[in-house]
Amino acid sequence: MRFISNLLPLLQTAATKPPHFSRTLSVLSAGWEDKLDFKDLELKNTFSRPKCAAHSTTMNSLMTEEFSKRQPATTFSHSYPSGVNTGLARELPVWARAAVKVLTPLMAVLTVSQEETGARQLFIATSGVYPPAKPLENDTLASGVPAPKGLHSPMLGANAVAGSGAYLVNWNCDATGKQKLLKEYREKNVGATIWDHTMGIFERVVKINQARQ
Repeated sequence: MRFISNLLPLLQTAATKPPHFSRTLSVLSAGWEDKLDFKDLELKNTFSRPKCAAHSTTMNSLMTEEFSKRQPATTFSHSYPSGVNTGLARELPVWARAAVKVLTPLMAVLTVSQEETGARQLFIATSGVYPPAKPLENDTLASGVPAPKGLHSPMLGANAVAGSGAYLVNWNCDATGKQKLLKEYREKNVGATIWDHTMGIFERVVKINQARQ
């Protein structure tokens, strides 16, 4: 989110100049959202790996919508690439690497290759299936590369509205997201809470860095 926030001026420029194409893609765990602990959003007192995963995933999905509300000429997407064989096992102990090597053929049916996930993430990052909410111009590429024939376009957005400019995308490029939970949070304006919390963290860190300098 900090990376996107820092790039906003360039994203705005991209939306205003030909080919008016402006887009971000955050690759994490769209569709795996879970309940937030509003009493400890930073998990300073209740940290656990499951809670960390739930908070980072859910906040990411909510921030995708919040960025789109504020920058409607830019597409913001959060995707889940599924399990990908990236060679992560090389960092594990010898016994764990051996176990992974034995299990790899069995896990193949549950994972996506690097080549396939790379192609799918590139599709999400460029396709007109995921247009911004309000392109500034009618330039052909302002909404992305035209969708292949027969493919439903535009895709349902994070708020279940087609072409909303904010997208939660599954590994196979379809719409995803825990809609019941996200609808509840949307009705309670939780997205604005997470936005303020996140921006507050950024401001705090900047002050700390300035003090250290």
